[in-house]
Amino acid sequence: MAEQTQDRLQDPTAPVRPPTIRDVAREAGVSKSLVSLVFNGGENVSEERRLRVLRAAERLGYRPNLVAQSLSAGRRDLVAILVSNLSNPIFADIVGAAKARLSEAGQRTMIVTAQVDDGSGEPVLDRDNLAVLRDLRPAGLLTVGTIPEFSELSDLTATIPTVVASAIDATDDTVAAVRTDDDAGIDLVVDHLVDRGLERIVFVGGDGGTVSASRERAFRAAVGRRGLGESARVERADFTEAGARRAVERILAAGPPPEAIVAVNDLTALGVIAALEEGGVRVPEGCRVTGYDDSTLAAIPRISLTSVDPHNRRIGREAAEALLAASGPFRRGREVLILPSLVVRGSTAG
Repeated sequence: MAEQTQDRLQDPTAPVRPPTIRDVAREAGVSKSLVSLVFNGGENVSEERRLRVLRAAERLGYRPNLVAQSLSAGRRDLVAILVSNLSNPIFADIVGAAKARLSEAGQRTMIVTAQVDDGSGEPVLDRDNLAVLRDLRPAGLLTVGTIPEFSELSDLTATIPTVVASAIDATDDTVAAVRTDDDAGIDLVVDHLVDRGLERIVFVGGDGGTVSASRERAFRAAVGRRGLGESARVERADFTEAGARRAVERILAAGPPPEAIVAVNDLTALGVIAALEEGGVRVPEGCRVTGYDDSTLAAIPRISLTSVDPHNRRIGREAAEALLAASGPFRRGREVLILPSLVVRGSTAG
């Protein structure tokens, strides 16, 4: 560090080099290998020398390079969490619960997003972030939400344990998929509406990925079992508010509003409510609306959205447990379905 100080005296504008492991070793009067051993959790280090290294590091402001540590030989404690996107608030609950469980088990985590805006407002797969994951060689991979073009992860899922959370997408190499039971969740919604004497029900969703398609199938089966026939139908939309608005515009242009709209998720439900109100239809008086995910948005009093609670924190924790159990030769292709519950709020009152 003396050379660095001298450089600063000669040129005050010179950038300050961050301290290195060599600087810590010099400051503590020990070898570089001993410093590395301390920061990598080595056991064969006396308490006196460990404290000497830690105090030297603190004086210098040294912080270990966690990525470099995880890439070093024998280090297998970095788990990558690949999140579909940052727009859906439910992913924060899933990631938070998974990260907490992994931390309890001594696993470090790195969170990466899977999608990026292509410049025109449309999300596309962020291949730069996938390249980073390949370079990092994490000990495990947890994907959260529907990942577009999931098959592009096949080189990762074939070599490291991978668990899918809150999505159906998977490859033959995936250890487990942990998600809500869509059939049970949609059944709860349809039962809730039918119990109120409603028959003209429209499902808004079906596009945008495998989960959306799964919930559409569940809706068709649920209304079929209840003999609703043509009084219940599907208006296709993806997971976005914009897609929901377009779907509602088509619904209202075709005739009187339905008695209820079942939205594929909460974000879609917000678009449905906004479009209905802009079209002069009040919620719930003119049309009742339900969502799916029970996000933080659903509980806002102004919105007060009836929604299916998939128990996202449990999904996150169960996904982390599945990943932790996948050490060595691991069982592949397991599906874990979490039974949801229905939270009834003002959007279906009356």
